[in-house]
Amino acid sequence: MTTGEIVVGQIYQLSDRVRRITAPNPGPMTGPGTNTYLVGDDNIAVVDPGPADPSHIAAILAACGDNLRWILVTHTHPDHSPAAAALAAASGAEVLGNKLADNDGFQDESFSPGRRFDHDECLTTEEFSIRAIYTPGHVDNHLCYLVEEDGLLLTGDHIMQGSTVVIIPPHGDMKDYISSLQLLLDYPLTALGPGMDC
Repeated sequence: MTTGEIVVGQIYQLSDRVRRITAPNPGPMTGPGTNTYLVGDDNIAVVDPGPADPSHIAAILAACGDNLRWILVTHTHPDHSPAAAALAAASGAEVLGNKLADNDGFQDESFSPGRRFDHDECLTTEEFSIRAIYTPGHVDNHLCYLVEEDGLLLTGDHIMQGSTVVIIPPHGDMKDYISSLQLLLDYPLTALGPGMDC
């Protein structure tokens, strides 16, 4: 599995079943932009659809064609979840994630999952199995997603490349964060797909 250069809007193949598109929302908190992951070919799950940027939404829909079935969100910060509503409206895909955190001024109030994941629940298709792992710390509604066939953990903002994770109370909690990192040692991880690269 390779990482590839980060080029906004360009599709990069990470494995036989996982591709990445980086959103055009560069900044101090997002690096070159939020990473969106597409898992599968015949029935696609999008992980972290990113901001509600029309060009990013169009790029995701073009890459999925008519095969977008699920939209998975790691957490409800505005650089990770707002595009979910537009993608669901355009495709009919099911939105999955965790509860909306209480509004602290940094939550995506538009996020409304059709279904919530339980810890260790799997979304399984003929092409892949994605395991939801509850990882509070960065924020209290955070999930990571393990693409089990690849051992690839899509980390959202739980683990980043080139930067430390921001943990701001009350939704962020350092004790929970350390416990969540330790929890990941119980899983067969071979690679990480962060929500951002700096």
